[in-house]
Amino acid sequence: MQPNSIGICALCLQSRELRDSHLVPKALYRLARAINRRRKPDPVLLTSSGRQQTSFQASQYLLCAECEARFNRNGEDWIMRHCYRGRDRFRLRNLLHQAQPIHADEVATIYCASSVPGVSIEKIVYFCVSVFWRASVRSWESSGHKYEAISLGPKYREQLRQYLMGEADFPQAATVMLIVSQLQRPVIVFNFPDTIRVDSRHCHTLHIPGLTLQLSLGSQFEPGAFDTCIVRSPFHPIFVCQDGDARVQRNVFRLMGKVAPSWGEYPISNGVV
Repeated sequence: MQPNSIGICALCLQSRELRDSHLVPKALYRLARAINRRRKPDPVLLTSSGRQQTSFQASQYLLCAECEARFNRNGEDWIMRHCYRGRDRFRLRNLLHQAQPIHADEVATIYCASSVPGVSIEKIVYFCVSVFWRASVRSWESSGHKYEAISLGPKYREQLRQYLMGEADFPQAATVMLIVSQLQRPVIVFNFPDTIRVDSRHCHTLHIPGLTLQLSLGSQFEPGAFDTCIVRSPFHPIFVCQDGDARVQRNVFRLMGKVAPSWGEYPISNGVV
């Protein structure tokens, strides 16, 4: 489609002028370019077939201007201001460190999100859902590499669309988990949403600098499944630990055909791969 084309907006389902919508926030690409400005600024795209530096972004004409603004206002802008932005700028973790944790040991520190001033559970959850929903609506392409749409199932995809439109509450069949990086300097990396099967549920994972978000969907939840959910649990937990960083590092080394280092070792945070 050409710029300013008329079509059906995937979110509001109205015939509107469509905008060039991004799978993940355009601001993530700007952040990656800013970090690499001393060298060639284009982000590195890493796939199973190799790596390349490119300024090409995964986008297509999907949403109208009103729905684009809704995504930005309800979650994207807040998340991009509070994720890790390099040079020790990490607003969300700074907010957490000013609060009293509800649990702390050698593995993780857990905070009650609803008790931390400045933390918006609503915007965290909205952003998480908005990216996974976009990833489920269409397949996407980046620098010649096709990214197949993830499967949420038509019932859950429609429930999430209604939630994003403000027409329904957060679905009963969904949970969201947020992990904040424990590393002093998290790596500036992000991925397109991916999916794994955990027992009876599908778990969809997204990592952006300093933050790992997981959306789980399913009709049956194992005992304790709600305990980690920032929405469902009465403690509204945010986890500060190494799990998100370890998962990202394993994926990076796998794509590069290398064996990931031992637990607790993070060479990618030092630019060593």
